[in-house]
Amino acid sequence: MKKFKIIIKEDCGFCTKAITELVLRKHDVQVIDVTNDHNLREAHSLKNNNWPTVPMISCYNDDGEERFIGGYTDLMNELENQEEK
Repeated sequence: MKKFKIIIKEDCGFCTKAITELVLRKHDVQVIDVTNDHNLREAHSLKNNNWPTVPMISCYNDDGEERFIGGYTDLMNELENQEEK
């Protein structure tokens, strides 16, 4: 089980799909909703990755270091690569 962080906005279909995939696969998920500028500082920190949309997904390595993944499609590629190992 890995730990993931997802920055979302309400009514984002890909945000919902990403959360659902991670929960179904029994991963630990931290969700940060920036719909109403709440936790907006967190979103701005990830903007440094030049990622303009939500979801903004990152995971934590075994040593606790955060690694930016990308959006929903990037997450699915990441999960598929993990399953192949």
